[in-house]
Amino acid sequence: MSLSLALITSPENFADEHVLVERMFELGLEYLFVRKSDLPENLLERWTLGINYKWHGKMLPWQGSAHSFEELKKNEGREIIMLGPVFDSISKYGYQSKFSKEELKTGIAEWRASMGDGCKTKLYALGGIDAENISEIAELGFDGAAVLGGVWNYADPVGAFERILSAMP
Repeated sequence: MSLSLALITSPENFADEHVLVERMFELGLEYLFVRKSDLPENLLERWTLGINYKWHGKMLPWQGSAHSFEELKKNEGREIIMLGPVFDSISKYGYQSKFSKEELKTGIAEWRASMGDGCKTKLYALGGIDAENISEIAELGFDGAAVLGGVWNYADPVGAFERILSAMP
């Protein structure tokens, strides 16, 4: 099983953000979750117009995330569900993982069993993911990872993204 990689937009707007996102799409970014909580909807739509239209099919609205397996079960029916924080957050100071690796493995296996064989929902890891730990995500049973701080908290976001991509299993 190959791991999918998604990016969550930076909470802050900054110059060249669209250029950086497009470069990451060119390098292999699968999905961009658009999360700009400070922007009203009309400005959010304008923000998305700054990205070349050919990438719009890979841009998804932010859907929120689950922080426990009980919450995960309440989000059934989505194409992608995010669970976290899997590791200590990079972008949110003091926001620590709530799961051990064993809890994640067991919980994900039980969740998949409860969903049945026909389930097409993808489970993405969220929280603290970077080039150092991306290889653990597939081992834990996730279908993909959504990164934020592991890219945007670096002076060279595209370089950070490339390091994550090259470390993926």
